[in-house]
Amino acid sequence: MSAVVDLPACIRAVYKQGHIHVSYADGKEVRFPISANRRLRGQAEEKLSRIEIGHFGIHWPDLDEDLSHAGLRSDRFGQP
Repeated sequence: MSAVVDLPACIRAVYKQGHIHVSYADGKEVRFPISANRRLRGQAEEKLSRIEIGHFGIHWPDLDEDLSHAGLRSDRFGQP
């Protein structure tokens, strides 16, 4: 049986100048270029800016893309 790891809360996720910026309550910040994710690459700024924060990750409803907090904190930004 695996243990559930409770990660610090995500407090902010924004698109800015070709990058996604994600901030966590413990002070960790993750930043990556949209070019690192095939579903984000080349998309309109209005779609990239609409990010929903959930308990397990962040979601772009207009792009049907989800990235987990565990993955983001481990520098995994989706499929290249």
